[in-house]
Amino acid sequence: MRGPVDPESRRRLLRMAWQGTGAAIALAAMPGLATAGPRPRLGRDPFTLGVAAGDPDPQGAVLWTRLAPDPLNGGGMPSRAVPVRWFVAEDPGMRRLVQRGVAAAVPELAHSVHVEVNGLRPGRDYYYRFACDGDEESAVGRFRTAPLLDTQLQQLRLALCTCQAWNSGYYPVLRDIAQSDVDLVLHAGDYLYEYSPLQNARGSTLDAERFSGETVSLERYRDQYALYKLDPDLQAAHAAHAFAVIWDDHEVQNDYSGIHPEKPGVSAEDFIVRRAAAYRAFYEHLPMRSTPAGNGGLRVHRRLRYGDLAQLTLLDCRQFRPANPCGVGESPRCEAALDPRKSMLGTGQEAWFAQSMAAAQGTRWNVVVQQLLMAQLRLDGGTPRERFWNDAWDGYPAARNRLLQALQAGGRGNAIVLGGDWHSTFVNDLKLDFDAARAPIVATEFIAPAISSGGDDTPYGPYYGPSIPQNPHIRYFDGDRRGWWKLQLNRQAVDAELRFADSVLRADAAVRTAARFQVAHGRPGAVQLL
Repeated sequence: MRGPVDPESRRRLLRMAWQGTGAAIALAAMPGLATAGPRPRLGRDPFTLGVAAGDPDPQGAVLWTRLAPDPLNGGGMPSRAVPVRWFVAEDPGMRRLVQRGVAAAVPELAHSVHVEVNGLRPGRDYYYRFACDGDEESAVGRFRTAPLLDTQLQQLRLALCTCQAWNSGYYPVLRDIAQSDVDLVLHAGDYLYEYSPLQNARGSTLDAERFSGETVSLERYRDQYALYKLDPDLQAAHAAHAFAVIWDDHEVQNDYSGIHPEKPGVSAEDFIVRRAAAYRAFYEHLPMRSTPAGNGGLRVHRRLRYGDLAQLTLLDCRQFRPANPCGVGESPRCEAALDPRKSMLGTGQEAWFAQSMAAAQGTRWNVVVQQLLMAQLRLDGGTPRERFWNDAWDGYPAARNRLLQALQAGGRGNAIVLGGDWHSTFVNDLKLDFDAARAPIVATEFIAPAISSGGDDTPYGPYYGPSIPQNPHIRYFDGDRRGWWKLQLNRQAVDAELRFADSVLRADAAVRTAARFQVAHGRPGAVQLL
């Protein structure tokens, strides 16, 4: 176990947590930045980590890259700001340019670049790339802007994925997503795992000193992200589509809650320092806007709108919650879990969620994207061994009911909840009372399988499978395969296609359709078609 962080170092680290954001914005706005002095010669390709676009709206999106000519050794950049040129065009050949500019890649943010592009046309495909060092150019990426809010949109295609442990295997799932025609990729968290990748299913040899042990420091989080971002299929998926990403636990530490670490022996103050480093590295490596929160935090809950067809409400089920009321792991339900003061989202985010649900009443579909299993999963029900998993919504049943009541208040039978975390696939009916067979269905939940986490192992089917019949609101379960959901929303229904990879131990493994479901507008509850 590492030693405690002294108070002065803790204060210094928290002060530093987001100061680079302001520096980057200020430098990016400086006139003449592109020609101020000689451009540095980096000597190697600085765009090793690819490009990405995120959080599209009717006028643009956030464009991302990070300069890292030596990606697994701290990036290999000089300790000064570097001008990066960016271009947006209407064609993949980058001939019909519509916008261009210069941003600053600053060392405080690991020489990452976040360009918030505005002034584009709604509902259109655009292409982008970056350039620096005179001749070096990045790969070309693509994104699709959202339609105007009052557009009567006929169709929206979404990819839902989660849990991409690099050490567990390859990313044929992401290759399949890259090759699919979707408007937006929703990543429900565990984009990164904090564990050492030295032992991995890819047969890769890594620097033992740099990658040993659990990820704790900002420098190691940066190297860990670089390792993931080097994967060609992850880069291809980001280049092909805009992403909207939320975090779960492994971006910091397994099963942490708010400022409370998973394991005892580390103070909340010391854990906040680690969490701030992890949150900062998360921002540095993803196409998202910088909205700092307290204690070195970062706001990731937000809304995206696609005309009058769908509102996407993205939640943060980690940052603001208290310690799990019934402890870690599995246990019988304790009295503390029923305390209405316990909140998974925190009081501020809960109030914001209620406002978001009111705003969603003007859309055909109300889609909530979060990290966890929201449905109840009673294990060994009716026996002395009956228990629940405390890290999911089962650990916060009173808070879950408040969220479902807010969904139900819309009264249109149009709510869809998306999640991940479980390395398993679920299709669930969400109810205010899961134990009442006749209780009305408030929403349909789709839980995505892992992209790669767990490799080709099959522990969850045998473990959870025997308890599924005790949970009749679970309409479909698979605990044995890796894959993703392809969701098509139209004005009459949501069509959900489940895609599974044959294996994640081969980069070229095939990905196939395993099941199809449909949710009709106004009639919550999924019907299996295949």
